[in-house]
Amino acid sequence: MNIEKARFNMIEQQVKPWKVFDERLLGAMATIPREKFVPESHRSVAYADTHIPLGHNQSMLAPREIARMIQALGLTGEEKVLEIGCGSGYSSALLAKLSKKVYSVDIIGDFVSDTRKRLKKLAFSNVEIEEVDAADGWMAQAPYDAIIMTSMLNKWPDSMIKGLTSEGRIVGILGSPENQHVVLGYFDEHSSWQQEELFPVQATPMINAELPNTFEF
Repeated sequence: MNIEKARFNMIEQQVKPWKVFDERLLGAMATIPREKFVPESHRSVAYADTHIPLGHNQSMLAPREIARMIQALGLTGEEKVLEIGCGSGYSSALLAKLSKKVYSVDIIGDFVSDTRKRLKKLAFSNVEIEEVDAADGWMAQAPYDAIIMTSMLNKWPDSMIKGLTSEGRIVGILGSPENQHVVLGYFDEHSSWQQEELFPVQATPMINAELPNTFEF
């Protein structure tokens, strides 16, 4: 596989057509070696428009999906960002390129240790990775300018919203196992909480998070 060509095609054929126009984000995607963040068995599809299994019943979102999510945060380079679920560390690396400081947490120890190694090898110095259960948020370094998560929740926990600055934003996946959307949450000019659906997606529920009620007839 021609890595440089595959990375170029990912951006031009998948990411840009999905209304991702943030030049800083596109630049980060053009330079970060995504193939180093996927399991060796799937490196041939590292730049494909598909979810990639990571083990532990978790997977990486498609490049266009994570790009749209990160773009929605409107990062300028000065933010303190909380990432809930480091996964492979690819999105952690993108966030590190686009913000001042990233705190990435995950409940799965293998993901934490592997992400630490990958980011250290690639000389990222503004990311801290912690092994914690953050289904209700993680207040240790709050308040945050931005929060992102790639597992599904039923709704934003109040504690997560309280962990934001007054102009903070959350992007994540809300819904039920059968009906999920990427949603952007933010405070409007009247300090009222607003939510905006961005696009449908399919992801695994966040570990230890409350699931919506289901009924059997």
